[in-house]
Amino acid sequence: MRVDVIDTPEGLAGLREEWEHIFAADPEAQHFLSHGWISRYLAKRRRWFVLALRPSEGAPAIALFPLRMQSRQDADGRFFDEIIMAGNYAADYTGFIALPAIAEIAARAFAAWLCRQNWTQIKFDYLGGSAARTVALLGAMEGPGVKFRRNAPRNEQNIDNTICPYIALPDTFEAYLENHLSSQTRQKMRRFLRKLDGVEYRITRATPETIERDLDILFNFWRIRWTPVKGEEKTEKLIVMSRRMLEDCFTDGDLDVPVLWAGERPLGALANILDRKKKLVLFYITGRDEEWKLPPPGLMLHGDAIRKAIAEGYRVYDFLRGNEPYKYAFGVEERRISCVLTKRESGRKAGIPLHPWSIRPVYEQALGFYHKGRKTEAEIAFSQILEVQPAHGGAAFGFANLQFEKRDFAKAESIYRALLQRGEPPVPILSRLGDLLIATRRFDEAAETYADICCVSPENTEARYKQGVALLADGEREKAAAAFSIAADNKSGLPEHAYHADKAKKALARLIFSQAKAPAPPVFPRDFHGLADGVRPVLH
Repeated sequence: MRVDVIDTPEGLAGLREEWEHIFAADPEAQHFLSHGWISRYLAKRRRWFVLALRPSEGAPAIALFPLRMQSRQDADGRFFDEIIMAGNYAADYTGFIALPAIAEIAARAFAAWLCRQNWTQIKFDYLGGSAARTVALLGAMEGPGVKFRRNAPRNEQNIDNTICPYIALPDTFEAYLENHLSSQTRQKMRRFLRKLDGVEYRITRATPETIERDLDILFNFWRIRWTPVKGEEKTEKLIVMSRRMLEDCFTDGDLDVPVLWAGERPLGALANILDRKKKLVLFYITGRDEEWKLPPPGLMLHGDAIRKAIAEGYRVYDFLRGNEPYKYAFGVEERRISCVLTKRESGRKAGIPLHPWSIRPVYEQALGFYHKGRKTEAEIAFSQILEVQPAHGGAAFGFANLQFEKRDFAKAESIYRALLQRGEPPVPILSRLGDLLIATRRFDEAAETYADICCVSPENTEARYKQGVALLADGEREKAAAAFSIAADNKSGLPEHAYHADKAKKALARLIFSQAKAPAPPVFPRDFHGLADGVRPVLH
């Protein structure tokens, strides 16, 4: 057995035939683990990967486990790596798919691969499927320093999201009414659904021409209901994420959006994902007019959707996560799913370094911290990168710049010179080294350093201007005047060149004026202060 890692769109697309074969064979597979849903969802995500279990190299996959990795900060500002399920934040059910005969073997193989990776915690959130798979997966991850914490996430209304109500659909709608509903609910359902046969009420279903309107109706109602509870920012974020995912489902032909109308007034809408291969209807989200009381939009919409599902041969109407009381009026059963946080104890103290896959995103975060003035966090992030990848030029340069700003000139200079010896892009490093040499009053070395920049980049007006500053500070007035003159004569038209050309003109004018009056000892131009500002670490 071997576990391969697929982490490119091309690789994922190439898995389609194998994926669909496993999906069809696995009785525990469901829509959120289908190749179509996973592919569309991961296309908008970063740092995802799929573990493919194969009997041998080149053999077809027999199990697949889609996952993602993200890096978070702890209370001390250090990054740690966390593995999450690929569908987290959108999929109600997660997990892996496998040929039935090897499901538990696959669970142990995936666990063994995970145990060899650098991570501080894994969130096995909303694992669907059988308890046997979950036990096999978690049991194979047990070991020194590994802790497990089961939890039951609850929302603002204290709803248990590990309880999933569902209806095992009978052959006829009449059998559903008789065997699943109370007499009172059965009577209401019949009475209210008959209203759809009249002219006052109707249910439409989204088409390519109406899908945008229908989702607007649904999410506008949902926004009104949940903004006071969840807050505007969180509500809008959830709407954007959910709508994008549902639009993808509609594009694939896997979404039903019934809208209930009274005349031209919309009263409510559902978004039901259709798992045609497994014959499941997955109720994802609803919105209704909170001011409308009778007939009840939710009862009519779900009743009609259940009737339609039975007529089309679906086997299950799944209300997905959450034990909201209204779901129980439809005669549901319950299944439980698992949420388990797997954590390596004292991740930082145990010296768990960043995963190699985290280098790039953490580096990008470090640059963001630096430019926002969050220097302590930037330094921590650069240091963590260098722990794993000492040859990372960008992180080393950023770390050296921070040492310079802290006036640890010796450490900064050592890093700058090491980077130059390694052949890193010289201009930004030489520029910072020149600034450091001026700060330590080694003006002749600084002038030579800026001259080296001008040899590599003749149009670099900033370097030429700073060369003049260093020469002037070293008492080389004529050479300084020549450097200022070259810088002032730059005609490239680029804004960054124009800025330093103007500074050079002013410095040259002051120098000529002072020479005309009387010889004077060399001084720093007043505008030299701040040369250490504006550090621009190189992005590798």
